Amino acid sequence: LSNEMKHTFLKKVHQFEVVTSEASYCRSLDIVVENFVMAKQLNVILSSQDKNWLFSRLNDVRAISHSFLSHLEQAVEKDIMRFTVCDTIIKHCPRFRNVYVPYLTNQSYQDKTYQRLMEESHEFRRVVEKLERNPVCQRLPLRSFLILPFQRITRLKLLVQNIVKRTAPKTKDEAQAIKAMKLLEKMIQDSNESISQMKNIESLVTLNAKVDFECRTLPLISQSRRLVREGPVTELRDFSLKDREEERNVYMHLFNDYLLVSLRKEGGRFTVIDHAPVSDLRVENCRFKLHSLQKNLFHLHMPQKALLLRTDTQANKLRWISALSRPYPEIDFSAVQGMCTSCFKRNCRVKVNSLMLII
Repeated sequence: LSNEMKHTFLKKVHQFEVVTSEASYCRSLDIVVENFVMAKQLNVILSSQDKNWLFSRLNDVRAISHSFLSHLEQAVEKDIMRFTVCDTIIKHCPRFRNVYVPYLTNQSYQDKTYQRLMEESHEFRRVVEKLERNPVCQRLPLRSFLILPFQRITRLKLLVQNIVKRTAPKTKDEAQAIKAMKLLEKMIQDSNESISQMKNIESLVTLNAKVDFECRTLPLISQSRRLVREGPVTELRDFSLKDREEERNVYMHLFNDYLLVSLRKEGGRFTVIDHAPVSDLRVENCRFKLHSLQKNLFHLHMPQKALLLRTDTQANKLRWISALSRPYPEIDFSAVQGMCTSCFKRNCRVKVNSLMLII
């Protein structure tokens, strides 16, 4: 076979694999929905909140996957030798995005809910293990079914990448394949950004519950705020540096827009003694030693005061200087609209206007 014929043959193999793997994926989604999501025993013991966290969007994922498979099968039946899959992928990508981005974003919280229920609810564990023994599961646990959407969207992207490699350059088919690949890559990128944003929000909600303000209160929870660096440093309050009682341990939380300087309290709490916008900070390295014991020093200039700070190592000092010196532009989260947060005892529930994501 010539190289061109080999490429054509391998391209068709990958196209068939998109169809056959989608059919297998749909069968697995049928199992998780019919055997677990719709199980009466689970519906009795799960609260509506836990059910949403555990099975969020699975029915939607199943519906879009069956629709996608149906269109693929129609293309094969219409012309088995000349059918394409990338045009069908392009048509379904907007619906894929509306379903997969919130599902993938929710996955870490889904896993936390599963672990919590398995540890705290004997009845949940008993019912799940019973349902997993159903022969239709083929000895696969519930957890393996819950991660299927993530595995599928990643595999679909790889299959399309292989199709691009086997498609003749500068043709309509290549243009379609590249477009499909870029749409899938963008969807995965959006999911990763959404996951990162949710983690930022969760960490801010957690920190907000742990801080008290000795100074002017700063609202901590913001969509555009992200943690850059945090850790303990020593503040030297007596510039003669002769009295160790004039030292105190402080803790700094550096965000992309603000710096918090706190005193660490028992139980992992913090009392914020000062804060300032990053744009108002100025940092200077102290390249000399003050007395034999004083090293790893740097000055931090804030709007109302200047702090002389010491770190445990030279490397840590340089990291702080670098972090405090770097500008951190605002992050544009316009792709995810209308987010609001509220804190729950074990999880955070975040609603995204267009996605109605529950985590």
